[in-house]
Amino acid sequence: LDQRMGCVVVGPSGCGKTTLWSVLKAAMIKCGQPVITHVMNPKAMRREMLLGSMDLDTREWKDGVLTDAARKAVKEPMEVKTWIVCDGDVDPEWIESLNSVLDDNHLLTMPNGERIAFGDNVNFLFETHDLSFASPATVSRMGMIFLNDDDVDVRRLVTRWLNTQEE
Repeated sequence: LDQRMGCVVVGPSGCGKTTLWSVLKAAMIKCGQPVITHVMNPKAMRREMLLGSMDLDTREWKDGVLTDAARKAVKEPMEVKTWIVCDGDVDPEWIESLNSVLDDNHLLTMPNGERIAFGDNVNFLFETHDLSFASPATVSRMGMIFLNDDDVDVRRLVTRWLNTQEE
């Protein structure tokens, strides 16, 4: 995360993608590094709800979920790490809007023309099961972590869960 603005964790459902970044966040907090996360599923909403929209009658801008998180992230002091976590399928319809954020510019250009510049304390994390619909331009801008089912010992997970249950 110190090297790239964006990092994608790729793997099937239940392989530990969320656990991976959650453990990292908890470790960083325990070591004195504050971390704030904004989690969303971009594929679960229309583009306007994600990136924002302009009312054509009043010319009033309304932030979307991602742009609202971006505004909150840039207001944080530089010593506070902020992660914007996109959990779900990586779709060209919305991910292409983030290419300028993920490259060296670290600049989000919103549909209304406004630009939000991110500092080095902001990162985008993507959780997805594959990158089949992501363009090579997007993939080349991100760091990657691949997880698979073989990395998860189901017996150990079940045993741990059983140990937490009352008899």
